[in-house]
Amino acid sequence: MDKHPLEKVPSPCPPPEGEGKLQPDCSKSPYSISVVIPGYNEEANIKATVVKCLEALRKLTDRYEVVIVNDCSTDRMPEIADRLAREFPEITVIHNPINLHVGISVMIGMKAAKNELVVHNAMDCPFDLADLANALPLFPEHDVVIVSRLNRSAHSLWRKITSLTHYWMVRILFRAPFSDMNFVQVYKREVLQTVKVKGKSPAFVTPELLIRSKRLGFKIGEIKAIFHRREKGAASCGKPRDILWTLADMWAFCLEGSPHATRRANAQTPASAECKEPVHNG
Repeated sequence: MDKHPLEKVPSPCPPPEGEGKLQPDCSKSPYSISVVIPGYNEEANIKATVVKCLEALRKLTDRYEVVIVNDCSTDRMPEIADRLAREFPEITVIHNPINLHVGISVMIGMKAAKNELVVHNAMDCPFDLADLANALPLFPEHDVVIVSRLNRSAHSLWRKITSLTHYWMVRILFRAPFSDMNFVQVYKREVLQTVKVKGKSPAFVTPELLIRSKRLGFKIGEIKAIFHRREKGAASCGKPRDILWTLADMWAFCLEGSPHATRRANAQTPASAECKEPVHNG
């Protein structure tokens, strides 16, 4: 039995009550979905991406929202985001007061999400939300569904090298069995309310979230999807600063399990207390 079951949702297709009653759309998911999209200086992409997401969500479920996290952009992205929110009531906009970078922005958006399932995407839309239909059947049996890239041909040579190096470091250091940790994941909201992520670097927030989720016993599944190339604007990740930040977060996470860290934690924890991940009630 699923250790952390999503609340069972009644069938969306009850029998019609009386003549003239319309049959509900059985092709839609019974679960509500939140899509989190962080962005920095993405005025060239925001409108097309958000509209495309809304169109895909309408076909997937009747209950959905899009959470835009504006990471203190200096272009017209904040203005466009607010205008979209006025036009579409399903949109919520969060404006970071300072530039916090994509890792923290993703977590801010996911913590603010209100629906049962939460998925994140980038503002250049590397993941086509229409492919989310392949992940939804894995719920409620799974707590998290990883979307793994079929190929990375859209990456530059530099991004391919850094991505592959990062991937194998995480797999070896933390025994992470996942085939892709930095693309897209779909979470039950309960997971996000339970798991506390300490890292903040762009390339380690979601790997840490997945590793901690697995350690807590959440069930994780996987599907594959096409990775779509950025067509407009410039990517803000993958710079030397981001690599060093990621290495620092990985090292801090490694130290959590070191004998020194364990002794220090035990010295600060009453003998009657259990060392568990904090649980946040939403």
